[in-house]
Amino acid sequence: MTKLSVVLGALGVVGTGVVTPYLSRWLPNPTPHHRWLLGVSGLFPAWLVAFVGLLPSSTGPADQIPLPPVAIFSSSAGLFGIILTEYVLRRLNRSGRVYNPLTYWLLGVGALLPGWCIALLL
Repeated sequence: MTKLSVVLGALGVVGTGVVTPYLSRWLPNPTPHHRWLLGVSGLFPAWLVAFVGLLPSSTGPADQIPLPPVAIFSSSAGLFGIILTEYVLRRLNRSGRVYNPLTYWLLGVGALLPGWCIALLL
């Protein structure tokens, strides 16, 4: 599962990174949230595969299979990253400055990066 997750992460980050500058060709008026979401979607499949690899096998009754603490930590880090980077994105929008599209994409990639690293390393 780890190798598949790393391959999906590399393909997702490279693929969405290449697509980000050309997003305005497909969407008539892309917002910073579109670019942020593109960055999040680049790492989401990789994080999901790594997270599922942390879950125990379901050989017994569902109420007797404990969820490993690492899985809880990984999902909470991912959720915290999403909330934090979305807050930063809103603050950047309110500032009135126009940033490079890759800035918003990097915020999206950075949202799930801690949760993905926790799932891979632990």
